[in-house]
Amino acid sequence: MRTPDQTAAMLRKFRVVGLALMRINLNNTHSGNMSCRDPMSADRFWITASGAPCGKLSPADLLAVRFDDMSCAGPGRPSSEANTHRRVLELPGVNACVHCHAIASTLLGYESRQPPILLHGAGPPADPSEENLFQPVDLWGAGLIGAVPVAAFHNTVGSIEMERRIPAYLRRAPVAIVKGHGPFACGQSLDQCLHHLSVLENSAITAIALRRLGIDTSALQRALRSEGVRAVFAGTPRPLGGRERPAGRAAPRGDFTYWLAYQFDLGLGAFGTGSMSRRSSADEMIFCPTSAAPQGIEVPLFRIPLSPGGSEPADVRLHRLVYSHTSYRACILASSPLATAEAMAALAAAGGVEALTGQPDAIEAHAAGFPIVAPIDAESAHHRIRLPVTTLPALAGDGAGGLLARQLETGSGLGLIAGGGVIAAGERSLAQAAYRVSLAERAARFRQEVDLHHRLLGGPPLAAFE
Repeated sequence: MRTPDQTAAMLRKFRVVGLALMRINLNNTHSGNMSCRDPMSADRFWITASGAPCGKLSPADLLAVRFDDMSCAGPGRPSSEANTHRRVLELPGVNACVHCHAIASTLLGYESRQPPILLHGAGPPADPSEENLFQPVDLWGAGLIGAVPVAAFHNTVGSIEMERRIPAYLRRAPVAIVKGHGPFACGQSLDQCLHHLSVLENSAITAIALRRLGIDTSALQRALRSEGVRAVFAGTPRPLGGRERPAGRAAPRGDFTYWLAYQFDLGLGAFGTGSMSRRSSADEMIFCPTSAAPQGIEVPLFRIPLSPGGSEPADVRLHRLVYSHTSYRACILASSPLATAEAMAALAAAGGVEALTGQPDAIEAHAAGFPIVAPIDAESAHHRIRLPVTTLPALAGDGAGGLLARQLETGSGLGLIAGGGVIAAGERSLAQAAYRVSLAERAARFRQEVDLHHRLLGGPPLAAFE
C-alpha cells in the first residue's frame, strides 16, 4: 500500500515536469497529459486527469489506474488518451509517457509529400497513414533522438487507432509526432520524456529556421541518415545520464542552479543538451554536463582537473581548452536553436551546402578568418558583438585550442558552432557567459525576423542593417 509520503513524492515529480512543459510553451494551461508506472505496484500506473492543469497539478489531478481493466480510484476521470498511455507503458523498458502540444514540433506535420519541406516519406507513396520521418539537422536532435516518425491519424484524440499505432512508433524512437496534434514521448522517467520533447522542439525550431533562411536541408538530412551523426559532426552527444560521465568529484551547486533554469526557461537550450562550467582554481573547474534544466530537476556537477587525463568526453575537452588557451573563468555551450540555424546558414554561404555534411575540406577559411554572422540590433552593436562561426569537426582537431581562442577573441567572448549552438565565455562569472548566450540568440531572432519582413512584406533587406 502506498503511503501519503510516497503519493506526495509522485505528485511532486508530475508537478515539476508539468510546470516545465508549460514554462517553455510546450503546453498551455490545461493541455497535454502525463503518465508513469507505479514503482510500488506493477499492476497500475499514474496519469493526469482529463482537463487537469499540468502546470499546476493538485492531488485530485493525479489518478492511479489499473492496467487490466482501466479502473481508477478517486473522483476524477483519466485523460482521454489514457488507453494510449497504457499501451506505451507496456513497452519494454518504458516507465513514463508524456504528450504535449509543442508548437514547432507540431508545425512539422503541416506539410505533404508533394513537395516535402522537412519531412521524408517512410512508407509506400499510397500509404493512407501518410507516415513520414523528420530527421533533425543539429547535433543534439540527430544524436539524442534521431529520426522522428510523423504520421496522420483519422482520429487524433483517444482513438483505438492511436492506441495501436503510437506504441508501434515509440518502439523504434523515443518520440513520435501526431500530425496537427503534437508529440508523444516515452522514457525511463518523466524527466527523460521531458528531455526528449525539449530536444525535439529545439531541433524543430532550428530546422524550420534554416529552411526559412533559404538552406535546402535535404542533403544534410540524407547524410545524417546514411552516414550517421559521428561522420557529420565528428562525435555524438552524451545521452541524459549517459555512460560517458565526466571523471571527477561531486561539486556544490552554487549559482549553477539559477543559470540552468534561466537557460531552460528562455529557450536558450534544450533540457539535457550543452554544458556549463566555471574555473574554480588554477588547476580545476566545476563542470555541469548540461546547460539547461528546469527548476526542480537536479543535474550533477563535477570537479574536474584542467590538465588532460587520458580519454575524456568531447564537451569536457572543449571547456578545458577554453581555460588552457584563454583567461576566461566561465563557459557555456548552449544548443540555442536560432543561433544554431544562423551558424549553419553562414557556413553554407561560405562553403556550400557540402560544408554542412562533414566534408573535411569544406571550410578552409579558418586560416584567413571565420565566417561571420553580423548582428543588426543596437545592443549587439553597443557591445561590438560579432558572431564568428566554426564547426564541430574543426573543434575536434589537434589545433582546436588555438582555434577556439581566436574565435572567442574575434567574437568578444562569443562564437557560433554550426550544428552545435553557441559557445560563450565570461571573464569572471557564469552570468557573463549566460548573458552572451542570450545576446547571440536574440541577434539571430532579429536577423531572421527582418529577413522574413523583407521577403514577405517588402521591407528592407538584411544587408541594409549589417
